[in-house]
Amino acid sequence: MQPLLGNRVRPATIALTLCVLTPWGLAACRSTPVSAPPISGAPSGIQKTEGAKAEVPTEVAKLPETDALKAPKPPKETIARLLPESQIGAPGKNLASRRVEYNTIISARSSEALRKAAWQYRITHRGEIVGFEFSNHGGNPILTPRRDAVKNQFFTRDFQFRFDERARQDIHLMVSDWVPSRDRVFRLSEIMNSLMLFFPRMYLPAIVNSGTRNFVTLPTGEELKFDADTREIRSGVLRETSVDLNPDRQARRFPGIEYLGKGVMVRANARGTDPRIGTTATITQQCQVPARELWDQTGAVRFRFATDDEFDRYLLAHCAFGLAKINSQFSIAAPVR
Repeated sequence: MQPLLGNRVRPATIALTLCVLTPWGLAACRSTPVSAPPISGAPSGIQKTEGAKAEVPTEVAKLPETDALKAPKPPKETIARLLPESQIGAPGKNLASRRVEYNTIISARSSEALRKAAWQYRITHRGEIVGFEFSNHGGNPILTPRRDAVKNQFFTRDFQFRFDERARQDIHLMVSDWVPSRDRVFRLSEIMNSLMLFFPRMYLPAIVNSGTRNFVTLPTGEELKFDADTREIRSGVLRETSVDLNPDRQARRFPGIEYLGKGVMVRANARGTDPRIGTTATITQQCQVPARELWDQTGAVRFRFATDDEFDRYLLAHCAFGLAKINSQFSIAAPVR
C-alpha cells in the first residue's frame, strides 16, 4: 500500500509540467478566462469580415515582333556635291556693292552627263558662282503648251536663284511666267514676275542632281525637289500651281508659288518690270509694306537689310512678328543632304 502523500503530489506535478510546456497549459493555468480587448468604434455584436483575396498574377501575352519593327531604318540618301553651285555654305559677307556691274555670264556644263542636270549657272569674271537658273518649257501639267522657238512659241516658267557677290544682302528667287497675248505674241512687257526672299538667310542657295531629281537648298536650309527633266516642283517647302494662260494680261495671275516652310518669305510681283520698284511687298501673307521700305529704288536695287538682325527689328516694328530663332540664333533647319 503506497503512502497517501505520494498520490497527492503526482497529479500536481503533472499539471505543473503541462503549464510550462504548452501554450494551452498556460491558458489553463489562469484562474479566470481573459477575453480579447474590444475594438474601438466597433459595433456591438458579431461583425463578419472578408479575408483579403490573394492576387493571382496574370500573364500578358507578348505579340511577336514583326519584320517591319526589327528592320533598321534606311539611312538618308547622301548625294555627292562635286560642282561649285552644289556646295552648301554660308554667305561670304553681308553687304553687296550698290554699283551696277555687268560682270557675270550665264554658262552651262559642257559634258553630256552634266548637261542632263538641266540648269545653267551664273559666274563672274573672277570665277565666283553667284546664281543658277532653269526653266519649265512645257508639255507637263504645270505648263501644258510646249516651247517651240522655231514657231515663236516661248511658253516658259523660269526659276532664277541669285546671290550677287555671294553676299547675304540680296539672296533671292525670281519666278517668271511667259505666255502670249490675244494676238499670240509673246511680249517682254507681259512677263509675270514674282521675286521672293526667304529668311533667315543662313546659306547660299545650292543645287545638285540625283538621277531624276534636282535638289535645291534655300537660304533657310530647307529643301526643294524638282523633276530633273520637266523642272516641275515635286516636293519640298514650295508648292506650285499651273501657269495661267489667260490672254488678258490684266486678268492673268502671277506665278502660283506657295511657301510651306517655317521661315519668313517676302514677295513682290510686277508685270514686265522689276517687282522691287514701285510695288507693294507681302511678308508671309500677313503684312504688306511699300517696296521702297525694303529695297533701294535706284542703283543696284539692293535689299535694305543686309543682316537678319536688322530685318528682324523691322518686322517686329511693322508686322508684329519676327524671324524664327533656335537658342537665340536665327535658324529653322539644317540642310538635309
